[in-house]
Amino acid sequence: MAALNLLLVSTVAANASTNPQSRPNIVVILADDMGYGDVGVLNHDSKILTPNLDRLAREGVIFTDAHAAGSYCVPSRYGLLTGRYMWRTRLGSGGNLANFAGTLIEPGRKTIADLLREAGYLTGLVGKWHQGIDWKLRDESARDVIREHPNYQDFDNIDFASPVVKGPRDYGFDYSFATAGSAEMNPSTFIENNRATIIPTLSSQEATELYGEWYGRDDNIIAAGHTMDRLVPTLSAKACEFIETATRTRPHQPFFLYYAMTTPHNPIVPNKEFVGRSQAGAYGDFVVELDHHVGRLLSRIAELGIEKNTLVIFTSDNGPVNRTRGYHAKWVRGDTAIYGHDSNGPFQGWKAGLKEGGHRVPFFVRWPEKIAANEACATTIVFNDVIPTLAEMLNIELDENTAEDGKSFFKALTAEARPESFHEAIVHNQSNGTFAIRKGSFKLTVNGPKTVDQLLDDAFPVSFVLHDLTNDAEETTDVSRSHPQIVQELHALLKKTCAETDNSETLAP
Repeated sequence: MAALNLLLVSTVAANASTNPQSRPNIVVILADDMGYGDVGVLNHDSKILTPNLDRLAREGVIFTDAHAAGSYCVPSRYGLLTGRYMWRTRLGSGGNLANFAGTLIEPGRKTIADLLREAGYLTGLVGKWHQGIDWKLRDESARDVIREHPNYQDFDNIDFASPVVKGPRDYGFDYSFATAGSAEMNPSTFIENNRATIIPTLSSQEATELYGEWYGRDDNIIAAGHTMDRLVPTLSAKACEFIETATRTRPHQPFFLYYAMTTPHNPIVPNKEFVGRSQAGAYGDFVVELDHHVGRLLSRIAELGIEKNTLVIFTSDNGPVNRTRGYHAKWVRGDTAIYGHDSNGPFQGWKAGLKEGGHRVPFFVRWPEKIAANEACATTIVFNDVIPTLAEMLNIELDENTAEDGKSFFKALTAEARPESFHEAIVHNQSNGTFAIRKGSFKLTVNGPKTVDQLLDDAFPVSFVLHDLTNDAEETTDVSRSHPQIVQELHALLKKTCAETDNSETLAP
C-alpha cells in the first residue's frame, strides 16, 4: 500500500470548478461477459444467487434497456471510456485488439478519467484494461508489425522490465493496477502505474508444471506467482485499497474508481470456496464469486461512511459466451454445463452478436443521497452516455471532441424525465462487422456490408431484418416486409450516422 499512499498524497487536484465536497464519489463496476439473466433481480428463474447485486439494484435505479457500446470487449470499453463508437477508430467495424496490438484511444481524446480528473477527482483503474498498451521494444522497427499481428510471440523483443511507453496512466488515471487484457491474454502479469509488477518469464507449460494447472492459453508468457486463483482476489483487494486510501488520506477530495472485473470471462476458474455455490456449474459458481467481491467493495464503502454520497454503477461489458456449443473445456475448472440456467434472461443471442442477448446488459445505478430506491427505468441508454451523464451531473460543459456519440441520461436517474430514449437512434456493431440500428421499438439489421465504406456504398448488395422488440423481445419474427417505410427510414439514418465526420484528426498529436 505504500506506493499507493505516496501517489495519493502527491496528487494535486486540477481545475476543480466547485467545492469537491459537494460532488459524489463515483464507482463504475464492469463485469466481463456477464449476461442480463445472470442477476437474480432480472431473472426469477436464475440458478445463481446474487444477493449483493440484487441489493445494489433494489437500492437504486435498474435500467432495463441498457446496451454496451459493442457486443464484445474492446468496443464496449472504448465506448464507456470515450463516449464514442469504436467503429470510428483505426480498428473499424468489427475490429479487435490482439495481445500486443498497442493503444487504441487516440492522442488528445478525453476519457471519463480525464474529465473527472480535471473536475478535481482522484482517479483510479483496477482490473482489465483491454484498450491496448505500447510496450517498450528492443527493436522499434517491429512496432507496426505488433499493432497488426493477431498473436505476436517474439517476447524477447518486449522489454517487460521497463515502464510501458503508453498505458492506462496516460488516459487520465492517477493510479492503475491492471491486466493488459482478458485473463487468458498475454502478458499474464499485473501492470501497476504503467509497469509490470513482476517480469513475465514462464511459458504455459512451465506454469502447469509449477502450479499443477494453467487455464490460460497454450502460448502465454506468465509472471511467477500469477495464478488464476490469485487474479480475482488480488483485483478485489486493490479496488478496496484504492477507495480506503483515497477516503482516509484525501477526505475532502472525491474519487473515481473504474473497477473492471475479469469475471466471469474465461477461463472459468472459481476459487475453491465458491465451488458448488450455484446450480449452474462452474460458470454459475464464478458469478457467485463475482457477486461476493461486489459485496466486499460495497461493504467497504459503507464501513468508510461514504455510502450516501457515492454513486455506484454496475454493468457488464457485453452478453455471455454461448457455453452450450463448442466452448473450450480446457478453460473451465469444473463442469462446463449450466444446467438450464439462462444467462440471457428473456433475450436471444450471445457475445459478439447483434441480437439483444449480445449487448443488452444489466445496468444499476445507486446514489442514496440523490436517487430514489426501487426504481425501474425503460429509457434506452448506451455506454457512450455515461460521460455526458456525469458531465451534466457535475455541470461540466463538454467540447465537440468529447463523447460525440453519447447523450446524458441524468434526468432519467433523478426521475425528472424518462423518455423512450435521449437518442434519435443507437447503433449496434457485430464482431464480423455487420451493423444494426435501434430506434424506439424497432431494430434493423443490415446484412451484407461489413465496413462503413461498404455500408455507405449504394451499389453494395444489402438485405434487411427488422424486429419489433416491444412485441418480440426474442427476435423471432422478421417484420421488414410489413414495415417497408421503417426499413427505409432506419437504413437512411444508419448511413447518416456512420457518415458523420470523424473529427479524430483535429485532436492533439
